[in-house]
Amino acid sequence: MSLRRAIARVSQATSPLRKTSARDQKLIGSYPVPPEAHIWWANRSQVPGGEIKQTFSHFQQKIMWQWLHNMPARWYWRLSAWAWPVGVPCLTMYIFVYKSCEADVEAGIRGKAWY
Repeated sequence: MSLRRAIARVSQATSPLRKTSARDQKLIGSYPVPPEAHIWWANRSQVPGGEIKQTFSHFQQKIMWQWLHNMPARWYWRLSAWAWPVGVPCLTMYIFVYKSCEADVEAGIRGKAWY
């Protein structure tokens, strides 16, 4: 594909579908802007009272509630699904193999030590 066709294709993709009509572009009237609006506009990234007030929309609440509400059930399901195939053999090996070896070593040390 030639470079000219590629540029034309990009400009077609990024251009708006239709231009706003002149009737909709025309100003309807003049709107009075108070002089202190310049200060508000200049400080638009600042918080007037010094404190930040965050809002939590009902959409966020709905999403987060479902996530938090389902979390214990999800983890219970994950852990219970792995309990018998992984958890019980690991616990059995820990109790019967590791602890018995540890007890044997302790008994051997106690049998040889004089103090």
